[in-house]
Amino acid sequence: MVERDWTAIFRRVKSKPIFMKDGRPSSALFKDSKGVSVDRDAGRNINDIISDEERLHSLYTNGLSDEEMRERGEELKAVIQLTDSQCDLVKVCIIPDPIDGENEYHALLQKSETEIQLSKSQAKTLAKLAVVVKNYV
Repeated sequence: MVERDWTAIFRRVKSKPIFMKDGRPSSALFKDSKGVSVDRDAGRNINDIISDEERLHSLYTNGLSDEEMRERGEELKAVIQLTDSQCDLVKVCIIPDPIDGENEYHALLQKSETEIQLSKSQAKTLAKLAVVVKNYV
């Protein structure tokens, strides 16, 4: 078991319609066969976390025009948060996965330590529990 350096995790939400429904994250946001990419708070304050999420979004969409981002569903729509107790409730695993030179707080949200893709019920529950901490219009 990995020692926790976090009390909350954060995920950027792109403008792909399947990721948000009626202003709320959908379960699709938590479905990824390679693990769901999230960032641990690691003691940072919310303003620093949001600034870092915006920096990462710019880094990963560098070279795309506003129109290309819109067409591809790559615009930054929101940043959501889940607490460690919410993750524990759903019995998901957060595996630290720092990206050298880019994102030391990166982690993968997985079904368990050995299984990657979340179950439908885990994804649905996380979508219901997620809190939108920043909306972009």
